[in-house]
Amino acid sequence: MTVDSRTYELQPLSTLGRFYIYAIHGYVTEVMFTATWEFVENGNWKFPGNTSVWCLFIYGISTMVIEKMYFKLRDRQPLLVRAMIYLMWTYFWEFSTGFILKQFGACPWDYEPYFNGHFMGLVTLEYAPLWYLGAIFVEQVIIKYSLQLYWGGEMKHGVVLSKPSASKVK
Repeated sequence: MTVDSRTYELQPLSTLGRFYIYAIHGYVTEVMFTATWEFVENGNWKFPGNTSVWCLFIYGISTMVIEKMYFKLRDRQPLLVRAMIYLMWTYFWEFSTGFILKQFGACPWDYEPYFNGHFMGLVTLEYAPLWYLGAIFVEQVIIKYSLQLYWGGEMKHGVVLSKPSASKVK
Protein backbone atom coordinates (compact mmCIF):
# COMPACT_ATOMS: atom_id res chain seq x y z
CA MET A 1 0.00 0.00 0.00
CA THR A 2 1.51 3.37 -0.98
CA VAL A 3 0.92 6.68 0.77
CA ASP A 4 3.05 9.80 0.36
CA SER A 5 5.56 7.81 -1.76
CA ARG A 6 6.03 5.35 1.15
CA THR A 7 4.88 1.73 1.10
CA TYR A 8 3.26 0.17 4.14
CA GLU A 9 3.05 -3.56 4.56
CA LEU A 10 -0.36 -4.87 5.52
CA GLN A 11 -0.20 -7.85 7.88
CA PRO A 12 -2.68 -10.72 7.59
CA LEU A 13 -4.79 -11.33 10.66
CA SER A 14 -2.84 -13.52 13.06
CA THR A 15 -3.83 -17.02 14.12
CA LEU A 16 -4.87 -15.59 17.48
CA GLY A 17 -6.98 -12.94 15.73
CA ARG A 18 -8.75 -15.57 13.63
CA PHE A 19 -9.22 -17.77 16.72
CA TYR A 20 -10.91 -14.81 18.42
CA ILE A 21 -13.29 -14.31 15.49
CA TYR A 22 -14.09 -18.03 15.31
CA ALA A 23 -14.64 -18.27 19.07
CA ILE A 24 -16.93 -15.23 19.19
CA HIS A 25 -18.85 -16.42 16.12
CA GLY A 26 -19.47 -19.84 17.67
CA TYR A 27 -20.39 -18.35 21.01
CA VAL A 28 -22.90 -15.88 19.56
CA THR A 29 -24.36 -18.55 17.26
CA GLU A 30 -24.87 -20.81 20.29
CA VAL A 31 -26.65 -18.05 22.20
CA MET A 32 -28.86 -17.26 19.20
CA PHE A 33 -29.67 -20.95 18.71
CA THR A 34 -30.66 -21.47 22.34
CA ALA A 35 -32.77 -18.28 22.23
CA THR A 36 -34.55 -19.53 19.13
CA TRP A 37 -35.01 -22.97 20.72
CA GLU A 38 -36.57 -21.33 23.80
CA PHE A 39 -38.98 -19.41 21.59
CA VAL A 40 -40.00 -22.45 19.54
CA GLU A 41 -40.34 -24.75 22.55
CA ASN A 42 -41.93 -22.34 25.03
CA GLY A 43 -43.10 -19.34 23.01
CA ASN A 44 -40.83 -17.10 25.09
CA TRP A 45 -40.75 -13.72 23.34
CA LYS A 46 -37.82 -12.60 25.52
CA PHE A 47 -35.58 -14.94 23.49
CA PRO A 48 -33.27 -15.77 26.40
CA GLY A 49 -30.18 -17.44 25.00
CA ASN A 50 -27.37 -18.98 26.97
CA THR A 51 -24.17 -20.95 26.69
CA SER A 52 -20.98 -21.51 28.62
CA VAL A 53 -17.65 -19.72 28.48
CA TRP A 54 -16.18 -23.14 27.63
CA CYS A 55 -17.87 -22.76 24.24
CA LEU A 56 -15.51 -19.93 23.32
CA PHE A 57 -12.61 -22.39 23.42
CA ILE A 58 -14.60 -25.27 21.95
CA TYR A 59 -15.75 -23.28 18.91
CA GLY A 60 -12.48 -21.38 18.51
CA ILE A 61 -10.31 -24.48 18.47
CA SER A 62 -12.75 -26.47 16.37
CA THR A 63 -12.93 -23.81 13.68
CA MET A 64 -9.13 -23.46 13.64
CA VAL A 65 -8.97 -27.21 12.93
CA ILE A 66 -11.61 -26.84 10.20
CA GLU A 67 -9.55 -23.99 8.73
CA LYS A 68 -6.49 -26.30 8.55
CA MET A 69 -8.63 -29.02 6.93
CA TYR A 70 -9.94 -26.45 4.45
CA PHE A 71 -6.38 -25.59 3.38
CA LYS A 72 -5.57 -29.27 2.80
CA LEU A 73 -8.86 -30.30 1.18
CA ARG A 74 -9.99 -27.29 -0.88
CA ASP A 75 -8.23 -28.44 -4.06
CA ARG A 76 -8.84 -32.15 -3.48
CA GLN A 77 -12.48 -32.50 -2.46
CA PRO A 78 -15.70 -30.77 -3.49
CA LEU A 79 -17.50 -28.61 -0.94
CA LEU A 80 -20.17 -31.18 -0.04
CA VAL A 81 -17.53 -33.82 0.70
CA ARG A 82 -15.50 -31.34 2.77
CA ALA A 83 -18.65 -30.47 4.72
CA MET A 84 -19.16 -34.17 5.50
CA ILE A 85 -15.57 -34.37 6.79
CA TYR A 86 -16.17 -31.24 8.88
CA LEU A 87 -19.37 -32.85 10.20
CA MET A 88 -17.45 -35.94 11.33
CA TRP A 89 -14.87 -33.69 12.99
CA THR A 90 -17.63 -31.72 14.70
CA TYR A 91 -19.14 -34.87 16.18
CA PHE A 92 -15.73 -36.11 17.33
CA TRP A 93 -14.89 -32.72 18.88
CA GLU A 94 -18.31 -32.25 20.50
CA PHE A 95 -18.15 -35.72 22.02
CA SER A 96 -14.52 -35.37 23.18
CA THR A 97 -14.90 -31.95 24.77
CA GLY A 98 -18.26 -32.88 26.26
CA PHE A 99 -16.84 -36.09 27.72
CA ILE A 100 -13.92 -34.26 29.32
CA LEU A 101 -16.12 -31.48 30.71
CA LYS A 102 -18.63 -34.03 32.00
CA GLN A 103 -15.89 -35.54 34.18
CA PHE A 104 -15.79 -32.23 36.04
CA GLY A 105 -19.54 -31.63 36.02
CA ALA A 106 -18.96 -28.77 33.58
CA CYS A 107 -20.52 -29.96 30.31
CA PRO A 108 -22.98 -27.22 29.27
CA TRP A 109 -25.14 -29.51 27.10
CA ASP A 110 -27.05 -32.73 27.62
CA TYR A 111 -29.13 -34.09 24.75
CA GLU A 112 -30.51 -37.07 26.67
CA PRO A 113 -33.77 -35.46 27.83
CA TYR A 114 -34.54 -34.04 24.38
CA PHE A 115 -33.46 -36.47 21.67
CA ASN A 116 -33.62 -40.19 20.93
CA GLY A 117 -30.58 -40.23 18.63
CA HIS A 118 -28.13 -39.12 21.31
CA PHE A 119 -25.01 -40.94 22.50
CA MET A 120 -24.29 -40.51 26.21
CA GLY A 121 -26.18 -37.21 26.01
CA LEU A 122 -23.07 -35.64 24.43
CA VAL A 123 -23.89 -35.80 20.71
CA THR A 124 -27.14 -36.30 18.82
CA LEU A 125 -27.88 -37.34 15.26
CA GLU A 126 -30.83 -34.97 15.13
CA TYR A 127 -28.40 -32.06 14.81
CA ALA A 128 -26.53 -33.54 11.81
CA PRO A 129 -28.32 -31.39 9.20
CA LEU A 130 -27.65 -28.24 11.23
CA TRP A 131 -23.99 -29.11 11.81
CA TYR A 132 -23.61 -29.95 8.10
CA LEU A 133 -25.10 -26.65 6.93
CA GLY A 134 -23.19 -24.82 9.65
CA ALA A 135 -19.93 -26.34 8.42
CA ILE A 136 -20.61 -25.07 4.90
CA PHE A 137 -21.39 -21.60 6.27
CA VAL A 138 -18.25 -21.58 8.44
CA GLU A 139 -16.02 -22.50 5.50
CA GLN A 140 -17.65 -20.33 2.86
CA VAL A 141 -18.24 -17.22 4.97
CA ILE A 142 -16.48 -17.14 8.34
CA ILE A 143 -13.16 -18.74 7.39
CA LYS A 144 -12.90 -17.27 3.87
CA TYR A 145 -13.63 -13.73 5.02
CA SER A 146 -11.45 -13.99 8.13
CA LEU A 147 -8.54 -14.99 5.90
CA GLN A 148 -9.06 -11.78 3.92
CA LEU A 149 -8.67 -9.52 6.96
CA TYR A 150 -5.46 -7.51 7.32
CA TRP A 151 -3.94 -5.24 9.96
CA GLY A 152 -2.57 -1.98 8.77
CA GLY A 153 -3.06 1.74 8.82
CA GLU A 154 -6.42 3.44 8.78
CA MET A 155 -8.02 3.01 5.37
CA LYS A 156 -10.72 4.82 3.46
CA HIS A 157 -11.90 3.63 0.08
CA GLY A 158 -8.89 1.31 -0.23
CA VAL A 159 -6.34 4.07 0.50
CA VAL A 160 -4.17 4.00 3.62
CA LEU A 161 -4.65 7.27 5.52
CA SER A 162 -2.15 6.71 8.32
CA LYS A 163 0.95 4.72 9.00
CA PRO A 164 0.18 1.36 10.61
CA SER A 165 1.77 1.15 14.03
CA ALA A 166 2.97 -2.46 13.71
CA SER A 167 3.92 -2.41 10.01
CA LYS A 168 7.28 -1.84 8.44
CA VAL A 169 7.90 1.19 6.25
CA LYS A 170 9.79 0.19 3.12
